[in-house]
Amino acid sequence: MKDTRIFLIPNLDKSGSAEYTVQIINKLDSLGFLCFADDYNRGKFEGGKTEFLPFDNVIDQMDMVITIGGDGTIIRSCKRVMPYGKPMLGINCGRLGFLADIEVNQLDLLEHLASGEYSVQPRMMLRAVVRRGEVSQSFYALNDFSVTKGEFAKLVDLEVFCNQKMIMDYRADGVIFSTPTGSTGYAMSAGGPIVDIGLDTIGLTPICPHTLFSKTILFSPSNVLEVHSKEINNSANVVFSVDGERMMNLTSQDFVEVSRADKTMDFINLTHNNFCDMLNAKMLERG
Repeated sequence: MKDTRIFLIPNLDKSGSAEYTVQIINKLDSLGFLCFADDYNRGKFEGGKTEFLPFDNVIDQMDMVITIGGDGTIIRSCKRVMPYGKPMLGINCGRLGFLADIEVNQLDLLEHLASGEYSVQPRMMLRAVVRRGEVSQSFYALNDFSVTKGEFAKLVDLEVFCNQKMIMDYRADGVIFSTPTGSTGYAMSAGGPIVDIGLDTIGLTPICPHTLFSKTILFSPSNVLEVHSKEINNSANVVFSVDGERMMNLTSQDFVEVSRADKTMDFINLTHNNFCDMLNAKMLERG
């Protein structure tokens, strides 16, 4: 593993993250790794042997990526890293850090990178294509896509199709399309099941539906789902979000097509914990 190149993505807005970043760099340097960080971080933390270069210029030359922050840092980084197929390790210095593999007080586990005592877990991602007439935009999500009501406190009318056949007509606060990774996020808060990350499936969870049927449906990842708003008079009330980040308002002429992404996001596992271990440590024990 000598001369292995690691690109660091720290969230320097978090309290203490600059100091943690230097600790991590020093640990990695002592293990013989070469550390890199994005040029815009130059001068934002002092100490540690790091080369600062633009992400887009060097990421294809990296062997792996390490994020330093919380789940938000990991989710945002996935969209940048996934196209290059680089495995990623999350080090948590936030609150829950459900997606992170280790905490900042477990830096000795980085020695497993040097010895090769780690595994790589592929995580399914979703792709959404928003079509507006002849124009389309593509988005990728590690956790979920949602189509929900906007600022106005009213239900929205949504049609959901599977492989071009309508399967459900919802009058609800919205719907969530989630990956197994995202099943412990927004979908779980809306009453959806927790799905083992070893499974590949697309979850469809209605949010506060005005119907007797309100269960999550788990679809085969080979299916293509589509959601369409029937809102006409108040189309700006329907919002499309990616991993919790609001992207655009939808009109009655817009269609959102959701399918499995053609690439996975590979996560490095140093702890050798399985899904049940992670669930117990990061959710059940914290209530």
